[in-house]
Amino acid sequence: MDSETLEKYKKAGKIGSKIKEEVLERIKPGMKILELAEFIEKRILGLGGKPAFPVNIGINDITAHCTPKFNDETVIKPGDLVKIDQGIHVDGWVADMAYTYCSEKNELIKVVEKALEAGIGVIKPGVKISEISHAISGAVEGSGFGVIVNLTGHGLDQYIIHGPPTIPNMKNDSQQVLKESDVVALEPFVCETNGYVKESEPVEIFSFLQPRPVRLPEARKILDLASNEYNGLPFCKRWLVEKGLSPFKVSFALKQLEVSNSVKSYPVLRERSGLAVAQAEHTIIVKEKPFVTTI
Repeated sequence: MDSETLEKYKKAGKIGSKIKEEVLERIKPGMKILELAEFIEKRILGLGGKPAFPVNIGINDITAHCTPKFNDETVIKPGDLVKIDQGIHVDGWVADMAYTYCSEKNELIKVVEKALEAGIGVIKPGVKISEISHAISGAVEGSGFGVIVNLTGHGLDQYIIHGPPTIPNMKNDSQQVLKESDVVALEPFVCETNGYVKESEPVEIFSFLQPRPVRLPEARKILDLASNEYNGLPFCKRWLVEKGLSPFKVSFALKQLEVSNSVKSYPVLRERSGLAVAQAEHTIIVKEKPFVTTI
């Protein structure tokens, strides 16, 4: 990894860390998740980065891919387990991080943070994916809880937020190894017992797949934004409405783009049994001493 790329990873991580501090100072019951999302995304821009994806705010069993609608009235209630997953990029080099807030003491938060630390602690060049997974799952099992089985950590690269390798949070026998300067995001999700997520409504987040001829001018506008302004990274309906497109036309155009295989959708993921979930995530550059960019 050259020094310029390293500095961009560091800058993105510092932005994310600062925003986390600011969020935890202001978040409270009664706050609208739309207000929280807009605050985070504006702060990313104000601090010199760009959103790598729409901020995800998942409450209780809502685990991933949930970003507020343009007119969202959802508020945080006392005792809610609120997962905040934020991505920042500088010229495409991404800091991906997540943390969980609750107005009341919740043991799941402590356990998921412990599991993340355990995974980071074994990272070094030559470590097997299975060793990282074993450290994460061992920390969770030792606390008497479980993980979301079908969600994993992942690799990062320029303008790529979910690349190889896949890093399960469950024990496995993967012999794949990490190399010096690989960049990965460890991302444990912890709940009362081992759980699974399922796709559900609504769908607010999309990403560019390929250019296709489309008839609607709104669809052509969305394709242009997805490819050129968002650089293939995920975007949401809310951002398009902020560009002046009508909510109805945005929804209609995105359906056309999905049918033409021009964009990919990201349905909200919920724990299938309704279990509340806590999440923690950091971005790590693989070194003899792992370098965590998002602390």
